[in-house]
Amino acid sequence: MDKRFAHPDPHEQLERRRQLLKSLQDNPGQPVAQVIALLRKELRMTLAEFSVLTSVSPRIIHAIEHGKGNPTLGTVEKLLAPFGLSLGVVARRRG
Repeated sequence: MDKRFAHPDPHEQLERRRQLLKSLQDNPGQPVAQVIALLRKELRMTLAEFSVLTSVSPRIIHAIEHGKGNPTLGTVEKLLAPFGLSLGVVARRRG
């Protein structure tokens, strides 16, 4: 847990996760980099914690979050799997 924040109780943590997942469901089609950064930051995880959870190096996560990485589908799946998410296809909105 990022040391800049107080540790939330389990109920607050669960509610934060529910709100985050609802936000992702309500806004499909977000870029992968944006989703990865949102997951980590909203759940107040450090790069190191997120790395341990996903088995992806902190350097790669940092590069993806800043739009400098070009992750494989396997890497993206590793980053999303702990949250019950998977990569999908969404039709583009017109106009």
